[in-house]
Amino acid sequence: QHQQQQQQQEQQQQQDEQALAARQAADDQESAGKGVISLLQEFVQCSRQFHAPQHRAILQWTYDNRMADFTTLEFRGTVAFVLDGVPHHVAGEWYPSKKQAQRDTAERALAFFVGKWGEQLLLEQDGGPSRPSPPHEQTSEMQMLESFCGSYSPCAGVAPQWSHSCEDGECRAIVEITMLGVPHKFSGDAKATEQEATRDTARRVLWYLQCPGFEAEFSPDPRAPAVNSKEIPAPPTNWASGGAEGSAQQIAERKTALMRVQNKLQQAFAKQLRPGQSVWEWTYETDEEDKAWPPLCRATVKIPVASQTFTGPWARGQRDAQIDACGIVSAFLSAGNGGESQIRA
Repeated sequence: QHQQQQQQQEQQQQQDEQALAARQAADDQESAGKGVISLLQEFVQCSRQFHAPQHRAILQWTYDNRMADFTTLEFRGTVAFVLDGVPHHVAGEWYPSKKQAQRDTAERALAFFVGKWGEQLLLEQDGGPSRPSPPHEQTSEMQMLESFCGSYSPCAGVAPQWSHSCEDGECRAIVEITMLGVPHKFSGDAKATEQEATRDTARRVLWYLQCPGFEAEFSPDPRAPAVNSKEIPAPPTNWASGGAEGSAQQIAERKTALMRVQNKLQQAFAKQLRPGQSVWEWTYETDEEDKAWPPLCRATVKIPVASQTFTGPWARGQRDAQIDACGIVSAFLSAGNGGESQIRA
C-alpha cells in the first residue's frame, strides 16, 4: 500500500511538472509574440514623418478566416501602419489561432522592412548596384516601370502584373511587383479610363521605388485620410489572395456563415435546448427534371425549439441551397420574430 501511495505521488508530481512546463511554454510563446509586435511598433514609430491622431493605434490589425477543412478554422492576420507618410498593409500566412497569425505577420513585416530592405539600402549606400534610369525614348510610364523592374536587382527581372477594377464610371489600376522575393501590390487613384489609371499607378510606384527622375514626383500628404483619420483606409477586398485562393476564401466565408447562424441559434435558445439536442434539422429536395450537375436543390431547415420551419429558394447544388436557407434564418433572428410559422421563399 505504501508503494502504491508513493507511485501515485510520483505520477501526480510528474503530471504537475508537465502542466507547469506546458504553461511556461505557452507563456514563453505569448511573450515572444508580444516581443515581435512591440519591435514592429517601435520601428514604425521611429519612421513616422507626421504625428498620428491621438488615441489611434500605431498598428491596426484585422483578420481573415477560412475553413481549412470541414472542422478546422484558420486565421490570417493583416497589419496596417503608416511608414514615412505612406499607408502599408502586410499579410501573413494562415494559422489555427489569431495569436499565431498575428505573430507571423509581425515577423514577416520586420523581416522584410528591417532585414531584407535594410540590407538592400546598405548595399546601395556602400557602392552596390544603383537604381537604374529608364530609357529616355520610352514615353509610357507603364513601359518605364517594366524597364525599371527588369534591371533593378530587388525585382529579379520579374515583370509587373497588371489588373483593373472599374465601378461607377471610374477605374483603378493595381500592379503586382515582386521585390526581394516578396509580392507587393500597389494601387493608384480612381481615374476616368484604364489608361489614365495605369499611368497614375505606374508613376506612384516609380516614385515609391525612387526611380531616377521620379524622386520628386509625389510627396506624402499630412492631410490625407491615412494620416489623419482614426482608421487607416482598408485595401481592396481579397487583395492578399491569388485568384484560386480568393475563390477558396469566398467559399470559406460562406461556410463560416453557417457556423455563425448556428451559434446564434444556440445562444438564443440555450435554455430551451436539451443536452445533446441539435438546434436545427435539415432536409433537401432536388428537381428531378433538371439534368445539369450539380442539380437544382432546395433546402428546408426545421428549428424545433422555436417551432419554425424555413425553406429557401432553388439553388445549384445542396451547399448553395443550404446557405440560401440559412440566410432566411439569419434574417428571422435579426428581426427578433417568434411564434409558430412556416416560411417559404
